[in-house]
Amino acid sequence: MYMENQERDTEREILDHALQAVRHETGLRLHVENTQVKHNNYRVDALIRIADGKQKLAAEVKKWAQHANLGALINQVQNLPEKGVLVADYVNPKMAEKLRQEGVQFIDTVGNAYINMPPVYVYVTGKRREIPKFMPTQDGAKRAFEPTGLKVIFTFLCHPALVNAPYREIAEKADVAVGTVGWVLKGLKAANFIRDRGRKQGRYLTNYQKLLERWVEAYPEKLRPKQRLGEFIADDPYWWKDIDIRNYKGYWGGEIAAEKYTNYLKPQVATVYLHKAALPRLLADARLRKATEWDASKAGMVIIYQPFWPENMIEQDNTERKELVHPVLAYTDLVATGDARNIEVARRIYDEHIAQYFRED
Repeated sequence: MYMENQERDTEREILDHALQAVRHETGLRLHVENTQVKHNNYRVDALIRIADGKQKLAAEVKKWAQHANLGALINQVQNLPEKGVLVADYVNPKMAEKLRQEGVQFIDTVGNAYINMPPVYVYVTGKRREIPKFMPTQDGAKRAFEPTGLKVIFTFLCHPALVNAPYREIAEKADVAVGTVGWVLKGLKAANFIRDRGRKQGRYLTNYQKLLERWVEAYPEKLRPKQRLGEFIADDPYWWKDIDIRNYKGYWGGEIAAEKYTNYLKPQVATVYLHKAALPRLLADARLRKATEWDASKAGMVIIYQPFWPENMIEQDNTERKELVHPVLAYTDLVATGDARNIEVARRIYDEHIAQYFRED
């Protein structure tokens, strides 16, 4: 509970600094109506009212925003139940322009801002952060979101009931050491993602949606790069239609998984999860060649990663589509691209295949 309160205090500090900064730079007054609000089945960090009018913004408060995956940030703000705004410690000029292009409003603690709520329009960028007067602290769950901890969290996201299983069973499902499970559970409890009702009722996940968001931010930066086997090019962009990836004990991720889950997306980039031993055979059979700096087009691009989960973990939950990664991972692959087209399809996957796990307490 102490760590939960500490994190909320940090978020409130970011929020207060950002409101002061935007007022100082632009004269725009923003008022906090409430914090930690449950709205349309979604817990938002704050509701903000613009000046003395009736327009409201749902705020996503983010510390260390520069280090977060930009696609994940865009997705989080666009998923807010009302018109959203990112409240960040700092937004650099490149990030500001990308957010503006995607229609994502933001304010930060040094006065950079983009608000487009007619008749109010504000766009300030290039305000530099010097030696910060404000420096958010790192929360107690940080270690849980390191690479090994992310494997455990992924397992919980796919199988929420497993959080109450014995440590040894969790370790087996996540393919980690038993000792890892203890400190991950401790970190998630500190951040209020797990609650413990005692010996009789046991542990359960809470704030599932927020936990998913944190995982989506961390996975592309911390775990996925360690699994990367390479980037390749196919002369035929539809090569994957003639390949049964299970013959290689592999899985389709990203855009191909999205196409098969939703029948809505025309894949440009193929994402494959495949064990290293099977890589040479797939390259030969599919006539894939190593990508070079001259291969600028997305069409025909193939990115291959080594799976980080035990083979039976996905198959038990995905018996009809054994060739696809779990929807949680397909969703994450899409959001991480930052591509508006992929983020739209990611929301479909969330609604159709992930929302069933959502529980708000």
